[in-house]
Formats: sequence, structure tokens, C-alpha cells
Amino acid sequence: MIKLINTIEVSPLKYSKEEYELPDASDYPDADDWYRKWEEVISKLDLGFHTIKKDSYLVDIETIDEENLQMILETDLQEIDLEKFEDEVPAFAGGIVLTQNDKILIVPSCCGNIGNIEEWQRILDNKTSDWSDLWIGHPWVFYRKQNGKVQFSDYSDLNLKEFTDIKVIFEVDESELKNELDKMKKHQIKFKHRITEILKKINVENSERISELMTGLGTLH
Repeated sequence: MIKLINTIEVSPLKYSKEEYELPDASDYPDADDWYRKWEEVISKLDLGFHTIKKDSYLVDIETIDEENLQMILETDLQEIDLEKFEDEVPAFAGGIVLTQNDKILIVPSCCGNIGNIEEWQRILDNKTSDWSDLWIGHPWVFYRKQNGKVQFSDYSDLNLKEFTDIKVIFEVDESELKNELDKMKKHQIKFKHRITEILKKINVENSERISELMTGLGTLH
């Protein structure tokens, strides 16, 4: 049984109301010791929601309440020249997470964002049975459709032309994927509406368009 989770990346230090001092690498020559100390500091931050797993900054958009969403928006907008919002407002980092039997199998990679839901839609629209790339950031994964199944590769630093021996790591029912993706589209549209209402509440002009940019909903169908 598969499940998709629509996520954004929330760095706890960026949004914390308090100042925290991170461990200096020079004080912890062993990388594992430094990471344990770093986790100890991060664990003290309580933002009212939880990431999808312990070592991740990805948060299910459905679990973020209005207070925390407003905090995130206000913090992000401080970095934006709203007179140039069309060029400066990015989509939230993050994207779709795929789990199967409660095991996380695919998470967004570096440079992935919430707008990459369109890439997942292309899986369903794809009419070929050839391997294709799924852009979720870098590294990416490849997929192909076979007999009602969608098969996925492992993550790869190679592009599709360079990869000559792609192995199937797992597969899912295409019908299940479609049902889950339909849910994610609804979640994303709902998330956009929530952002619009908060931006109106805090008197941000062009709230509708800014929320569209933040959620990557420009061409979602």
C-alpha cells in the first residue's frame, strides 16, 4: 500500500523564535560526535509540528497549523522585495514523498520544490514503457510503466543518457499512484488558499499571485 505526502522544507533554526548556538566542528573532530551534538540542539526546538522522519526537514503541509504557517510566511517574505515578487518569490523547497507500507522510498532531493508535483503527473500522462526521468531535485530517479505498474530506480547522479544499466528497486500500482496524486493536488490547492488568506490577513498585496508562486501551482492540471 502506497501513500504520498506533500511536503515543504522547514529549517528549524530559520524559524525558531530563540537563538541557538550550533556546535563548532573544531570542537568535535569526529563527525559522528558533531552530528549527535547538532541533533541534541535541534531537538530542543519545538515549532508545533514534526518532520516526516528524524533526520529530515520535510514537513507534511497538512500538519502545519495557521499560526505556524503565518510564521513561516512572514519569515520568508522578509527576504523578498515585494515590488519584484514575480521574479523573487520561489516555490517552497520540498515536494512529494512516496512511502510504501510506511517505509519512505522517495523524498525530494536538492533543488526540488513543491511545484514538482507536475513531474509526478507526467508519470500518469506518459504513454511509453521506456525509462524516463522523474525530476525531484538532484540526484533524480527514473521510472517506467509496465503492465499497470510504475517501476522506479534508485537515485542516480547520472542522467538518463549516461545510465546504461537501470535496475528496478520497487514498483507500485499505477492506479494507486493516480489516486494518491489526486489527493496531493487537492492538498496543494487547499494549501494555496490557506496561504492566500494569511497573506490577506497580514495585508500583503498580490496575495493570490504570491501564493500561486509559493505553491508552484501555475500550470497544475
